[in-house]
Amino acid sequence: MPSGCDADKDLRLPTALPCHEAGSAPSHLRDIISKMKKCAGVVGALLVISLSMGCGDLWSPFLAYREGEFRPGLVLIPKGGYTMGSPTGESARGSDEAPHKVTLTTDFWMAESEVTQRQYRNLMGSTPSNFKGDDLPVEQVSWLDAVTYCNALSEKENLPPCYQISGETVGWADGVKCKGYRLPTEAEWEYAANPVTPPRTVYAGSDTVDGVAWYYTNSANTTHAVKTKTANGRGLYDLSGNVWEWVWDWYQGNYEALPSTDPLGPATGAFRVIRGGAWLITAPAARIAQRSNATPTIRSNALGFRIVRSYP
Repeated sequence: MPSGCDADKDLRLPTALPCHEAGSAPSHLRDIISKMKKCAGVVGALLVISLSMGCGDLWSPFLAYREGEFRPGLVLIPKGGYTMGSPTGESARGSDEAPHKVTLTTDFWMAESEVTQRQYRNLMGSTPSNFKGDDLPVEQVSWLDAVTYCNALSEKENLPPCYQISGETVGWADGVKCKGYRLPTEAEWEYAANPVTPPRTVYAGSDTVDGVAWYYTNSANTTHAVKTKTANGRGLYDLSGNVWEWVWDWYQGNYEALPSTDPLGPATGAFRVIRGGAWLITAPAARIAQRSNATPTIRSNALGFRIVRSYP
């Protein structure tokens, strides 16, 4: 038995802890996990707890064997409210960045990085990317490719797919309450890019761009391995720069007119929103409030995606 492990105490589970409480972890189970990992290690502790409760699906984002093979690791983003958009004095702000209050009512996990070429290839069988490298973000993926990957990943992890896909028509019947993997909404993306507590930053993690983003001036005309710039305060990498990222929403210029609680974008449109800027774009495009859009079928060597999953 490992040093410091008291099996009688440290491996004893609570007699009754329902799945809805397990879904409140890590706060409710932090002490249990801390004791158990002395004996079984972090993954072992999580597996024992989840299996004993019959709710292992709640812990699937933490299972290390899944991370890196088919998807990035996930970071828990607690629900909350924030001011979406940019202040009127911000340099290079667009006319479609009107500041407005938004509230998100569902916690969610967000991928710590963009999906990489290795992860996409392992799940989908090949990578369409122009630049080549296992740890480079996958690019040359359309919005339709991205939602198809999300459904395939859900099925891989025995979760119900979020999207109903028929050709170029995609439904999302359960919205943010779906259990599988999906693209972030535009509001979720910008919320996660912002600091946990004010003040906001211009870029994801900093008011200066070079330390947190690959963009036109420093990229040498190529994408770069994910997680090689500094993360923001939530532990998320490359939200600014490297490749643009698809989100769920159809583009609407006056997004402040959408519902202020859990906005999903308009019901129809011609263009899907892309966020974050890219290796071939100047610094202003890497601002966290910057909005752009593209047709859902377009593919570009500057366009990739990251995934989220509602919690639990």
